[in-house]
Amino acid sequence: MGGHVVGGAFGFLCRQLGLAADYLYAVEVVTVDKSGRASSVVATREKSDPNRELWWAHTGGGGGNFGVVTRYWFRSADASGDDPTSLLPRAPESITTFRAEWNWSDIDQSSFLRLLRNHGTWSERNSDVDSPNASLWTLLLVHRRQLGKIIIRGLSTDSAAAERQINNYLATLSAGVGAVQNKEVARMSWLEFALNPFPDLFAMPPGGVSTKVKDAMLRKPLTDRQIAIAYDYMTRTDYDVMGGAFGFATFGGRVNAVAPDATASPQRHSIFDAACNTGWIDPREEEKNLKWVSAFYRDLFAETGGVPVPGDRYDGTLINHPDTDVTDTTWNTSGVPWYTLYYQGNYPRLQQIKARWDPKNVFRHALSIRTDEPRRA
Repeated sequence: MGGHVVGGAFGFLCRQLGLAADYLYAVEVVTVDKSGRASSVVATREKSDPNRELWWAHTGGGGGNFGVVTRYWFRSADASGDDPTSLLPRAPESITTFRAEWNWSDIDQSSFLRLLRNHGTWSERNSDVDSPNASLWTLLLVHRRQLGKIIIRGLSTDSAAAERQINNYLATLSAGVGAVQNKEVARMSWLEFALNPFPDLFAMPPGGVSTKVKDAMLRKPLTDRQIAIAYDYMTRTDYDVMGGAFGFATFGGRVNAVAPDATASPQRHSIFDAACNTGWIDPREEEKNLKWVSAFYRDLFAETGGVPVPGDRYDGTLINHPDTDVTDTTWNTSGVPWYTLYYQGNYPRLQQIKARWDPKNVFRHALSIRTDEPRRA
């Protein structure tokens, strides 16, 4: 929870409710001053709070930058009074989940192109704040052909029309592709879902697994060129990468109702979060997996130097999905610095907060806020 929130925090209800960081009211942080003395400070979003900038930094500035967070307080921006039951949105009355799939044996390059076009078009048309489908969140996961499946998962909080909403969505994706197979739909309480969401997705093999995730926030659907690149990397045989996958989590809705500088999370124009992923169990398979996923990502965004440079088509990437490749000119040839991908125009402000609250740079890592760089976005 702690590290999730400070990086912005999107989840299954983000399209309907926004980011978790949008509800952060206050934060308690142990910071270290220029003399090396540690002390605890509480910062709130109240405009009269002299520590307000420290609160703002924790609404998307990322962990390991300013201090050790020891407590969070949450309340909606329009909440009043002290009744805990009225300070945050109520949990949904129920959740309807679904899972369906296509067999790779039934998919050729033409139908793959149609599937991803359909998905991109639906996502773009239903990403507005007032979209009636903001209650629907989905994850399209394209596994490598050798695994055999392309899987769509999701959930709806529309208790009255969830199944109709899900069926319409699946029909849109399937148009010109072929009907989904092995469809499963289940209705449950929010708590039942939240305690064990999508078990087949998050289950770990014995001993765990190593992963590499390279995500990108997209403001527009993929181009046909990009879809062709994805098809190539999902089907080519010169890489034996069982754990390779390409995923899309729908975004937008209430997330995009907030101004990019209202919080430290600037990605407020996206329609989905796309991710190139891979995973392996045997350490001897690390090199080939990293080579595959890094090359895939670079080729996908070749027209902007191998990374999703913020602009008309892309909205950068998320600090909660850190990727040190973006600091390496082997993979990032855009000339755009790593911090612009993560923070865009918010970076100079984060640098000022860093200088104020961590002047000795006690809290640092490969992608931490740096005050020794030019203060530019």
